Amino acid sequence: MTMTGAPARILLAGLLCLLAVPRASAVKTERLHRFAASAGGPAYVEVVSGSALVKFKTGVSTAAAAAALAGAGFGIVNSFERFGLYAVRLPGGMAVSSGLSLLKAMPQVEAAEPNGAYRVKRAPNDIYAARQYALAKVQAFGAWEYETGSSSRVTVAVMDTGIDAAHPELAGKLTGISRAFDPGSGAESPDSPPTPACNHATRVAGVAAASSDNSSGVAGMSWGAKLLSLKIFADSDCLPDCSDEAGLYSCTTSDNAIISALNYVIPKHNTAAYGKIIVNMSIGEYNPCGALLQPVVANAVSAGLLLVAAAGNGGGTNVDTPANCTGVIAVGATDMQDKLASFSNTGAYMTTKGVTAPGVDLYTTDAGGGYASATGTSFSSPLTAGLAALLWSAKPEKTAGDIWGYIGNSADDLGGAGHDAEFGWGRVNAYRALCSAVPCRSYAAGEKKASAYPNPFRPKTHNLLAFKTAPGFDTGGIEIKIYTSEGEQVRKLDGLTWDGKNQAGAAVASGVYIFRVKTDSDSAVGKFALIR
Repeated sequence: MTMTGAPARILLAGLLCLLAVPRASAVKTERLHRFAASAGGPAYVEVVSGSALVKFKTGVSTAAAAAALAGAGFGIVNSFERFGLYAVRLPGGMAVSSGLSLLKAMPQVEAAEPNGAYRVKRAPNDIYAARQYALAKVQAFGAWEYETGSSSRVTVAVMDTGIDAAHPELAGKLTGISRAFDPGSGAESPDSPPTPACNHATRVAGVAAASSDNSSGVAGMSWGAKLLSLKIFADSDCLPDCSDEAGLYSCTTSDNAIISALNYVIPKHNTAAYGKIIVNMSIGEYNPCGALLQPVVANAVSAGLLLVAAAGNGGGTNVDTPANCTGVIAVGATDMQDKLASFSNTGAYMTTKGVTAPGVDLYTTDAGGGYASATGTSFSSPLTAGLAALLWSAKPEKTAGDIWGYIGNSADDLGGAGHDAEFGWGRVNAYRALCSAVPCRSYAAGEKKASAYPNPFRPKTHNLLAFKTAPGFDTGGIEIKIYTSEGEQVRKLDGLTWDGKNQAGAAVASGVYIFRVKTDSDSAVGKFALIR
């Protein structure tokens, strides 16, 4: 989402249906008064015009439901039998608030809710010029020593704007029949090979699972995971950069499309064609998870899928939907310094099932076959989904709950001690997560217990050098010092990464460097080469 300040964002979002240039099939929205701002969110939420979700009481047949709706001027545009839900069209010109009042008053109806509006979670370009520093930050290189992902075991389903199937880093990763889901009705249709409504999904997919170790392009967190494109945005509603003609709004989707996509993917889980399925949802707007959306999410979780979603880019104190739906892993964003990104949403749900991951200037695949830097919780989310894919590939017998346990319990605790509303359970650490799931190499007494990677380190290409300590190495009071081969101290570090600069901030020369890792009870020495 383009960030223009929270007050402006809320006001402009509410006026979208009045200001947007009309286009065929564009999703029209309106504001719906939902709850007081003092309750922890905006007074209005954005919903899809002319549409609602309805659940009928037990025993009401589809024919009886259709007849009751038709008598009141409503119509069924789609049904989701697995969840007992119907997407309903309101009479022409009727406000959503009026339609909901009429639907709730019908004796056959158990529940009726608005068809919530959602947008891709994209933030503006940031000032950093790093490329894939995130892999070093989360110690992915150490994790890859033990697992790079199996193509036969795990699929990351990207519920988004549609992956560009022609991208050379993604084409070979696609599996199954990619699908498109109409934002208005939720109607499902083939989109195979998948096409992008805009660049967002292609960038998301690259972070999670771009082809890796192939001497070109970028590396995805999971080298082997397959990709399935679930396109929930309409081509006619998006420009290439995911905005409308005015450049003010991201293209929009709906509860209908989200529910339809989950309905499609649930039966694919744990099958020979797809293996374990992780659904990445880099979408959202703030809106309490609805009483009709939540059971759909719960159904997917009960079926064994792992759901990961962006916490949101509003910089607010509430996690976006669908990330705040019970059972979903919510992912906030950190920057290169392991600080919480200024735009990253926080909130109580983060303490329950939330983590953070790098989300500022991630270099990734772009629509049209190129590459681009991307910023937002949209990209923290697939980094975490890719880590889940690594773990599930290593331990395919484990449940989605087990995979979450590996991720959450191994995360690096940032901010206040313990789980908190800002960083959740911490910033993900791929190496520690893998070593909590599989046996990592043990070390004999006196053997080197730390290493640096990549080695050799090329600052212009890699941006950051990461230091890895072995399992069992005490990390309390950790301190890392870097020396020249002659023993002159170059830099003292507060973390496990180095940018190739000395204490004064100047780039150091090519050469062999020594590093010493010291903690309260352990120490180790190693060396690496730096090439300019």
